[in-house]
Amino acid sequence: MMKRFLCGVMAVALVASTLVVAPDASAAAKVPKAKYTFNMNKANKNVVAVARKDDTDAYQAKDMDNGVLPETKNAKKVKLKYVKGKNKKALYLDRSSSYGAQLKGVKLGSKSWTVAFWVKSVNSLPQFQPVFFTGNKIVDPKNCNWVSITRSGDDWATSGNTMSPVIWSHAMKNEKELGFPWYGYQNADGEWVFSGDDKNAAAVLPNKWVHITLVVDAKDTCPYGEEGVEGYYEGYHGWTYVNGKLFGNGAVVKTAMTNSNLFFLGINAWDVPFKGYYDDVMLWNKALTAKQVKKLYASVK
Repeated sequence: MMKRFLCGVMAVALVASTLVVAPDASAAAKVPKAKYTFNMNKANKNVVAVARKDDTDAYQAKDMDNGVLPETKNAKKVKLKYVKGKNKKALYLDRSSSYGAQLKGVKLGSKSWTVAFWVKSVNSLPQFQPVFFTGNKIVDPKNCNWVSITRSGDDWATSGNTMSPVIWSHAMKNEKELGFPWYGYQNADGEWVFSGDDKNAAAVLPNKWVHITLVVDAKDTCPYGEEGVEGYYEGYHGWTYVNGKLFGNGAVVKTAMTNSNLFFLGINAWDVPFKGYYDDVMLWNKALTAKQVKKLYASVK
């Protein structure tokens, strides 16, 4: 199943969303200990270089329909680099060849989850470039499931050398398209913002550290599209925070997370790898509250 199936119609298929306040009423602001923490201060046996076999000269996968899974055996000549970071050292992916990093040993279950990390891009960000990517059966054309933190495309959201973080997910079962939802930036009035009309949509600038948190709450559902219309999907509720502040919210496919998921930084099965830095990558098998995300950012900045 071609990954790009809905790309051309995303701009016209949008349904207005509401930037609602994340649930916080009964939750304490104390940040729970992350189930997995990758501080990137030194080499870690669970942070490994991965690459796709036979990438094109443009650093894209040879099979752009089904994708090519990034694997360690294709990156034997790559040595991950650790340089000065946001806090002590950071992982630096220089894209001298088409590679990224895999976080091994991560199991978050199939319900609520959270990922948070510092990131700094080096240069302009190509369309669909993966910053964070996780999924199961990723290159199975009949049953693939994944979620990606990526950049907006030039023709349907903020353009130029900035990045407006987009949460894009995909679910298929037995060759049937279940859902292909995405969401990006919404202003305080809950309006979608495109084409750089709001400077707050340009959340990631080259050579600037930014803290990104994605919370997926399985206790709350969120619709995508218009019920009864092709493309409608009801997923788990996702919340994106940039530097501790709510950036956008929307649907994430329910099957995007299982204990068999693979986790990647800077690479997916299709697109140009990310060039930049990562620091303090943390993952939870629960949904953090808005207050906890704010306190987390304050504690790591």
